[in-house]
Amino acid sequence: MTTAAVNYAKVLYELSVPEEAVKESKRLMQENPELVSCLENPLIAFEATEDIIDRIFPMEIRSFLKVVCRHRKMGAWKEIFEAYRSMCLRDKKILEAEMLCVTPPEKEQLEGIRNFLCREFQMKTAEIRITEDKSLIGGFILRAGGREFDWSLRGRYCRLHQKLTRR
Repeated sequence: MTTAAVNYAKVLYELSVPEEAVKESKRLMQENPELVSCLENPLIAFEATEDIIDRIFPMEIRSFLKVVCRHRKMGAWKEIFEAYRSMCLRDKKILEAEMLCVTPPEKEQLEGIRNFLCREFQMKTAEIRITEDKSLIGGFILRAGGREFDWSLRGRYCRLHQKLTRR
């Protein structure tokens, strides 16, 4: 994620634009790639771009989008909205995590992992995105808050291999 995208997301967050307006804007851009192309096209006059924004987007986010277009950063809209979402979740004390595993955990196991993450990062709850990865052989890897917890068989094998080859 670029620094510019994070900075724009901070501004969007500090403007207290309602989450619904941001979600609606994101949906419009996802469903209409031609719209994004028009907004980031330097050959289209800025006045025309402003008219497009005024006609399509929610009132609360229009001025922000105009500034993004004026500075020719509309190509980073996905990163901006992703960083904004992360800030909103962090403010609500919700942790985003990714779990790589061979087989998805059972409900009780997932709840235990969620409790571990909440204790470790002092959060209220954790949103865990589960991705299957057969190369782990067994176990799982958790990624959250810039940290990685590797409880996979592949990871244990690699650590054992490193210990044995260093002697």
